[in-house]
Amino acid sequence: MNKSKEEIEFGILESKGKALLDREIMETFLSAVHERPQAQEIAKNLVNTYTGVGRILGREMDDLKVIEGVTDSAVAMIMCVKETLERVLREKLKSEPIMDLQGLVKYLNVSIGHSERECVKILYLNKRRQLIGEESYIGEMEKAPVYIKEIIRKALIKNATLVIMSHNHPGGRLEPSEEDQEVTKSLAAACSTVSVRLFDHIVITSGGYFSFRGNVQKSIRVKLRDCK
Repeated sequence: MNKSKEEIEFGILESKGKALLDREIMETFLSAVHERPQAQEIAKNLVNTYTGVGRILGREMDDLKVIEGVTDSAVAMIMCVKETLERVLREKLKSEPIMDLQGLVKYLNVSIGHSERECVKILYLNKRRQLIGEESYIGEMEKAPVYIKEIIRKALIKNATLVIMSHNHPGGRLEPSEEDQEVTKSLAAACSTVSVRLFDHIVITSGGYFSFRGNVQKSIRVKLRDCK
């Protein structure tokens, strides 16, 4: 049963939003661009299609548009909400040195962790380990392109001293594949030729992460631990 607008607003103020159902959260956002009955219908269809707000925010525009009732305005609002969440986390990475993985993993989880397509995100850091730039590459469901020459070129343009590679596994499997290991070796070797270090390669999912730096395997032979 749908609650009235006043009931939802009371629930938000009373619990700081924690008492709201996923459908009610989406309905509240979508009410900014649609009349309430239409916002309710779109929110219901979104929640029935994807389990959890994270999975909704993790969809690409084309994926959202095929859901019944979803309009360009609704997609724009969803993209705006996601970008807001990313900016909050990104701002901290820009202003403070990345000394551990906690804040970085939170950012990557919001950015690519819930996507059903494999995405690669490259982060560029300065010598103080602060984020100075990033690039994203979206693949077709299970495989994303990795353009090593382009990554190196942009690292030089941005005067980056460290590079972090990250990509998601849409299926939820955290263990890196042989291809992941080979890409890590190739990128680390390419970085070393221009005095740039591969700081880490992080595999991210909606439920966890794998850090090559924290789990260096002898078979990979990538000296990520040497990056201090």
